[in-house]
Amino acid sequence: MKFNKKVVVAAVIVAVIAIPLLIKAGRGDSRKEVTIAVASEQAIRPTILASGVLAYLTEVNLTSEVVAKVREILVKEGDKVAQGQLLLRLDPETYRNAIEREEASRRQGVISIERQRLALALGEKKLERGAQLFERKMIGQSEFDDLRNARDLNRVELKSSEEALRRADAILGEARDQFSKTDILSPISGTIVALPIKVGETAIASTNAFAGAQLMKIADTSAIQAELKVDEADIAKIAVGQDVNVYAAAFPDLALVGKVHQIALAPTLENQGRSYKVTALLEAPKDAALRSGMSARADIFLGDGSRTLAVPVEAVGTDVDEDKKITRFVWVDRDGQAHKVLVEVGLSDDKWEAIASGLKAGDRVVTGPGKTVRGLLEGERIGEIEENKEGDAKGEGAVEVEVSSE
Repeated sequence: MKFNKKVVVAAVIVAVIAIPLLIKAGRGDSRKEVTIAVASEQAIRPTILASGVLAYLTEVNLTSEVVAKVREILVKEGDKVAQGQLLLRLDPETYRNAIEREEASRRQGVISIERQRLALALGEKKLERGAQLFERKMIGQSEFDDLRNARDLNRVELKSSEEALRRADAILGEARDQFSKTDILSPISGTIVALPIKVGETAIASTNAFAGAQLMKIADTSAIQAELKVDEADIAKIAVGQDVNVYAAAFPDLALVGKVHQIALAPTLENQGRSYKVTALLEAPKDAALRSGMSARADIFLGDGSRTLAVPVEAVGTDVDEDKKITRFVWVDRDGQAHKVLVEVGLSDDKWEAIASGLKAGDRVVTGPGKTVRGLLEGERIGEIEENKEGDAKGEGAVEVEVSSE
């Protein structure tokens, strides 16, 4: 009598699945199989990602303080300059004429003072003679008062002329200062990195309400920094002195090592989001042609990389009670039983989470599978999954069956 081929195959499959389960049930083996990791010291160094641009540490945008046409440019882009070096000349004719006009006004003031001094001396003599005549009853009180008032008026006019001379001196000094500003000198030693203006163009002075036309930009190219934007959710974790690795877009494989130098106190609004400017000083290699304005990304390290007690991040669970109080815990394997242990955590990265209290080195913590961990109960029996358990399970109880079609 021939058996149906499909019935035989089905019976074999049922036997393969059912026999191991029946064996386990007969042995009373009700353990939950889990993966185990040992709490140990690990180097944890979490990072915060940020983006920004490179900038020279010292950059100066030169603008004119006077309005005049550019007469002569003595440098070109890329030139190295020293502090105090003459870079550019503006047409000084207007300001030279102003100096001559104010010098003439000052001379008039000096002449006016000399005239008032003579008038005062004459008034003093007249008053002196008037006093003698008044004592002799040769003039009346009214005439004597007129002489005294004339002397006092001469004193006032002399003071007025002296003040006018001081004003003329101040105006002349201002005119000379304006004239001196037609020679543009370098405020720092560095390199000309931008020179947008040309001979014949008019240099526009800066005011409180208007930024003047840029003459040129000078930078100290020997030192560079990164100006990074950090999201407001992460800014509280940033501190001055933290290590930073910056990667310029032009050199994606070159890590520019640096440290956080400055953290902005006020946020920057951008696309309805808030971020804070973080400045990092970099140790730029000499062979890399880094330039201001290059876009960059950065890893800001929160820890110092020291080793501390840690467990895999998937081992740490979270409980929230009715008062919204958050507690962290792990399941620990103790003699084949699961025990829930409350812990205090510290820094974490993609793999490890630091344990501040609750565990000691060598404790065996449950890390997975996630579905099994979520269903664990206090005191429940657990067993560690062997590395090749999955492969063994596939072969456990398997029986090779050859079915003939005959």
